[in-house]
Parts: sequence; structure tokens; C-alpha cells
Amino acid sequence: MSAFPDTPVSLLARIAAARTGASEASWTRFFELYQPVIVKFAAFSGAGREAEDVAQDVFVKLVEVFRRSAYDPAHGTFRAYLATMIRHEVVNRWHRAAVRAADRHVSIDNDEHPVELSAPSETAAILDARWRLARRQAAIEHVLTKTALSEKSKAIYRAYVLEERPIEEVAAKFGVTNNTVSQTKTRIARMIAAHEELLGE
Repeated sequence: MSAFPDTPVSLLARIAAARTGASEASWTRFFELYQPVIVKFAAFSGAGREAEDVAQDVFVKLVEVFRRSAYDPAHGTFRAYLATMIRHEVVNRWHRAAVRAADRHVSIDNDEHPVELSAPSETAAILDARWRLARRQAAIEHVLTKTALSEKSKAIYRAYVLEERPIEEVAAKFGVTNNTVSQTKTRIARMIAAHEELLGE
């Protein structure tokens, strides 16, 4: 089973039904939900510091796709369509950068050096694993920055789970019991899993 997200059906349906003018609220919700994951997926796919620009370009293209009714669910899932769109944008940026580099090199040296313009091929399993990682990181970031958790709880989770410090050390540092550290981890892990579910399996 692919890990690219099944867009929440009602959200995608509202956007698709409007065709020429999906409500701003629907697009805003879609952007809020998917932008962090698309940025991380693009970064893992080689976009580097341009990952946020890739996400912006992908959203601009998606708006146009729905305006023109160009997405047809009969030809495949939206998750596959989105994955392909992100990957194409990253590869196109590689190509443009390679052409610019070749132009600069030729103008300086008047030497001909072939530039490799093809992106490395990637299996569905690699893309799937990359998406899972992006989805997990985006969910963790969301829970640790955009929820009403106490700063202490967030700090405990970061120390125990993200930094992998021993439970005794974390408990002593924050003046809590080992059980409190464990309960904090469990509570936040559930919140992260719930946010991941919004992005589909």
C-alpha cells in the first residue's frame, strides 16, 4: 500500500466540485495540511533549500489543474498525481540548474563538457519511504509547535524521544518521575499519530 496521502475525501470533493472557484477555506485547509509534508518530501527528494519554493509552485499548479478540471480520478489516485507533480518540479529544477551551470561553464572556458540532465531513478518503495518520513516529521513538528501542549511536555518529549536520552536523565532534568516521562511520550505519540492520519496512509 502506498504511503502517499489519500486526501481527505470531503476536502478534495469540495475543491473538485467548485472547479472554477474552490472556496478559499477549502484551499487554505488543503495548504495547511499538505504544505509541511510537501516541503519535507521535496527536501528529501533533492530540492534542498528550494523545498519551500517547490511547494509553492506545486500549489500554484494544483489551483490551475482544478480550474481546468485537468485531474481525472479515473486515471489514478490523487496521492499518485501529487507525488508525480512534486517529483517533476524537483527534477525540473535540477535540469534548469544544470543548464545554467553548463552555460556558465561554456561561456568561461569555451569548452564542451556534457551535463547530465537526468535525475536518478527512484523506485516506488524509495518514494514511499521518503513520504512516510516526511509525513512523520511534519506531524511531529505540528504537534510540538502548533498545539496547546505545555512547553515542559514538549521539552520532555524532545529530550526523551528525539534526542534519545535515558528516561532517568530526562526525569531528573525536569523534576518529574519516570512514569510522567513515559506518559508524556505516549500522549504526544498519540497526537502525532492522529495528525498523520489526516494525511492518509
